[in-house]
Amino acid sequence: MVATKSNVLMLMIASLASGVMAVLLALSFRESSMLIISIPGFVVGAFFAFKYATFDRSRAKQEEHKRSRNRNRH
Repeated sequence: MVATKSNVLMLMIASLASGVMAVLLALSFRESSMLIISIPGFVVGAFFAFKYATFDRSRAKQEEHKRSRNRNRH
């Protein structure tokens, strides 16, 4: 699977929305122990937010590495 910037953004939004819905569900049932369910959504959402923020830098590094390899071949 090729990771594009829009794919990373969609995964980030879906993960954070999942975490928010889990919190709302826990609050509606008045169960504080159910708040643990929301932690993975927020953790995965934070991971994809970090990937989204650094996407352009990592893409630039890949391109520079590719150009460097091509220069050294000749």
